[in-house]
Amino acid sequence: MCGRYVLTSPIEAIEQLFPLSDGDPRPAIPPRYNVAPRQPVLVVRQSDKGVNELAAVEWGFVPEWKKEIGDKPLINARIETVEAKPSFRSAIKRKRCLVPASGWYEWRTEDGRKQPYFIEQHDAELIAFAGIWSVWHGPGGDHWLETMAIVTDASTGPMKSLHHRRPLVVSPDKYEDWLKPHDPLPRGFIDSFEWVQETRFQWRPVSPRVGNVRVDDPTCLNPPETVRQHSLF
Repeated sequence: MCGRYVLTSPIEAIEQLFPLSDGDPRPAIPPRYNVAPRQPVLVVRQSDKGVNELAAVEWGFVPEWKKEIGDKPLINARIETVEAKPSFRSAIKRKRCLVPASGWYEWRTEDGRKQPYFIEQHDAELIAFAGIWSVWHGPGGDHWLETMAIVTDASTGPMKSLHHRRPLVVSPDKYEDWLKPHDPLPRGFIDSFEWVQETRFQWRPVSPRVGNVRVDDPTCLNPPETVRQHSLF
């Protein structure tokens, strides 16, 4: 799964990596070291004009047909059921997006405690999670909320020792394939899509401070022993 992630790259790096349209305003979001559900996040998506745009949406998918937002946001969408599940089956066809990230966190129980790990590419380059997005107008049609969920799959390689699921990462040469809407989806689109392999990633233990959503600074990436010696709690 993916319940927290990091995005510290400047807007210039995002513009270089992703195929964005010229002239559109860019959302201003500062470096984030502890992105959590129900917070504003950046996504790259295809606009109604057929060009790619950078947009700020809320992390926690709300289906268009939902009468109420609810207390438990849908932060992840399983690739195994995304085409069939009523919450996601429309978005996976017409509203796929890319979620820029520097890496993400997972927790593993060690010695009776949950130890957070930070996962990133070996070269520490910017990555893009596969995502889906939605527009919710509320029961009266007078409310406007754009939301997203990150698509996940079972871990089958080295990452399985850390967590049983992982966010799916799209390789740069597949960005346009993921963003282009299809209705219906081409046969085998999901099953045959190629993702960045688990072997491209590395991970290390980090500060337990990341468990607190109010903490969003570089100390989240400190080694755990450093935090124990210099705790701010």
